[in-house]
Amino acid sequence: MRLEVRHLELVVAIADCGSLRKAAARLHLTQPAVTTQLKRIEDHLGGALFVRSADGVRLTPTGADFVQEARSMLTQLVTLERVTRRNAHSSGAPTRLAGIPAYHFGLLVGALKDNVTSRTIKETGTLTALLTTGELDIAVLRRFPGTPLSLPPNVGHRLLTREPLFVGVPDHHPYANEPEIPLEALADDKWVMPEPDDSGMNAHFARECAAAGFEQRIAHFSSEPHVALTLIRESGAVCPLYPVGGTPPGVARLPITGNPLVREVVLAWRLDAPVAEEIDDLCDQVAAGYLKLVDESEVYARWWRTGGEAFAT
Repeated sequence: MRLEVRHLELVVAIADCGSLRKAAARLHLTQPAVTTQLKRIEDHLGGALFVRSADGVRLTPTGADFVQEARSMLTQLVTLERVTRRNAHSSGAPTRLAGIPAYHFGLLVGALKDNVTSRTIKETGTLTALLTTGELDIAVLRRFPGTPLSLPPNVGHRLLTREPLFVGVPDHHPYANEPEIPLEALADDKWVMPEPDDSGMNAHFARECAAAGFEQRIAHFSSEPHVALTLIRESGAVCPLYPVGGTPPGVARLPITGNPLVREVVLAWRLDAPVAEEIDDLCDQVAAGYLKLVDESEVYARWWRTGGEAFAT
């Protein structure tokens, strides 16, 4: 016989578990199969690797040396696979990106340069599933208080920005010319809200409004920003707005006193994807681009300069 990777894995598993029975369970084999394989390996090597006892097994000196070298070889094989995949990917395969239609998404596309394919997807569950199965390499997700992300072990993540949510009001609203508005001042207004989804945004709003002493009077549902802005201007409703961006005529964008409404923008990536080695640089580029957008957004820039930066970062 010749030693194979599976033989190294079997001996290491027995050493880690301390018994043939536990090693068999870990390897999804029967105990007799593990016993037979171990005997063949020991016969091939010409000496015992383990001493059997009623309590399990322990390594012989020869076995300890074997396991040390086996661990090193298995680690090298993992490295070989990772490097080969990275080189194969870098030879032409684009980074596969998806995420919520936030400014961070566009900034990330720019940071990844030309070798990227992208699509916008709002649903957190869909993005998580695509990362889990390897259909995506990297994604931009959102997280609201009360609805944590649930990512698999093979996916890393990092907070990009913690954003306050502002509110859009018609320009004839009593608070339209104020620097900010208390949430309770919106108790009698009709609201435009996005369609409920798995992000937890609507539930977060409902809880904060209840804490402020009122229940939202939701008159309209729309997940399209241009429709929501038109409804603010034409119907007199109010609507949550993200802080970045310009404000059209007829609408005032206001911070909410105390910043009770919050969205976190999160970058998630597969740990085995080549892009994992670029995460620090990508986050730095997105952060720099985001600060430029802050400066270009009059209301957000003013909020940022008066203490908002500490909140967001």
